[in-house]
Amino acid sequence: MLLQFSVENYMSFKEKAILSLEPSKDREHPENIGEKGGLKAVNVIATYGANASGKTNFFKAITVALNAIRSSNTRQVNDTLGIVPFKFSPETKNEPSKFEFRFVAADHKKYVYGFTADNRIIYEEYLYRFSSSRATKIFERRSNGTYLFTAREKNVLQPLTQWNTPNKFFIATATMWNAQSTKAPLEWLSGGIDTYTDLSILTQDAVKKYQGDESREYIQFTEKVMGEADINISKIDVQLKKVPINPNLMPLIPGLIINGQLIQPQEQTQLEVKTYHDVTDKNGENKTRYSLQLGEESVGTQILFTFSPLLKKALDDGKTIMIDEIDKSLHPAVVKYIVNMFRDKGINKSGAQLIITTHSTSLLSLSTFRRDQIYLVDKDRNTAESKLYALDEYPVRKGENIEKGYLLGRYGAVPNIQGGDIL
Repeated sequence: MLLQFSVENYMSFKEKAILSLEPSKDREHPENIGEKGGLKAVNVIATYGANASGKTNFFKAITVALNAIRSSNTRQVNDTLGIVPFKFSPETKNEPSKFEFRFVAADHKKYVYGFTADNRIIYEEYLYRFSSSRATKIFERRSNGTYLFTAREKNVLQPLTQWNTPNKFFIATATMWNAQSTKAPLEWLSGGIDTYTDLSILTQDAVKKYQGDESREYIQFTEKVMGEADINISKIDVQLKKVPINPNLMPLIPGLIINGQLIQPQEQTQLEVKTYHDVTDKNGENKTRYSLQLGEESVGTQILFTFSPLLKKALDDGKTIMIDEIDKSLHPAVVKYIVNMFRDKGINKSGAQLIITTHSTSLLSLSTFRRDQIYLVDKDRNTAESKLYALDEYPVRKGENIEKGYLLGRYGAVPNIQGGDIL
C-alpha cells in the first residue's frame, strides 16, 4: 500500500513534489480509505491539469525510479538510469534528482525508501522500517561511498557492500545476497506497484494475463466488466495460434547457429481474440450470436479489454496501479465505473489503490471523492516549473460544485485559453 511518493529535480518538477495518500482529518467518505498494518491510505487518487502541465512527468518520475530499481541487478557498469533533471535552470540541470517512497509492504510494516541519483550514479540511498512510531534504520548510503548501519544490521549488510557499484541500488544487491531486512521492501517496489504511461506496455502486460494458467478467470472478469459497463458483448474467446512468420521479417528475427548453419523459427504464436454479440430482430425476438475480431471493436472496447486483467490483478492482490490518461477513448461513465470498483469494499477486499490522470471533469464531485483524493498539476508559464498540490489546500465548502470551480480556474491547473471563456 502506497502512503506517499515525492520527487525533486526531475523533468518539469524543479522543487519537491509530494503525492500523499495518507488521509487528512476529513471525515467524508470512509469507504474511500483502506487499511493495512494499522496504517490508512485512500484507495483512489485522481490527478487533473492542463495539457503539458506535468501530469505525465510525475507519473514518469515514479516509473523511472521503479524501473531503475527493478533492473539494478542486471545493470552493466556503463548502463544509465534514465533520469532527467529539470533542465531550465543552471541550479538544477547538472544536479541529481531525488525520489522517495513511503509504503506498507507484505509484512505489514511501514518503510521509507529513497535515493538521490543522476543518469549514471547513485549518490545517496536509504531504507528505514517502522515497527512503532519511530523509524529503525536498515541502511544509509552516503555520497562519499560509505554506508551506515545499525549494530543489528551491520554484520549482515556491511560485507555485501563490496558487491555493489555506483550505478546499482544496494537494496537490490543486498536482497540478491539473501539479506532478509531488505527483502520485503524490495518485493513491494518490484511487484506491489505498477505504472502505465505507455499503452503498448499496458497491452503487453494484459496479454500475458490472458495467456497464463488463470486465463479463464481473467476472461470471465473481462466479460463481467464489459457487461456492467453496458458494452454489448456476451462472450469473449481468446486463442493462441501458431502462424507462419512473414518471410520479409525473417532477417529481423534472431536464430541459432548450429554446425555453421543458421536455424530460425518458421512460425510464431499469435493471440486471436473474438467477441460475441447476441442480437435480436426489431421485435426483440429471434436472438442470433455474431462474432467480431477484437480489432473490429471500438477503440474504447479494446482499451477496456486491455485494462480489465490489470484491474483484476490489482484488486486480487491489493496492488497499487497508476494509469496515465485513463479516460483515453473511454466514456466518463466507464471511468467512474472503474473508479468505483476501488471504492467498493465488497469488490476491493485487499486494499488495492488506483492512481490516475484524467481530463474527465465529471469525476470532480465531493459525492465521489474526498478533497485529499483530488490532485492538481499546474505549470508556471514563466519558469516552466510544474507544481503538484491537493484540492484540500483550498477552502472548499461541503457540497461545493468543484467541477464548475475547476473549469472556472478557481483552483488553477487549467489552460489559459486565449480569446474565449471555458464556460
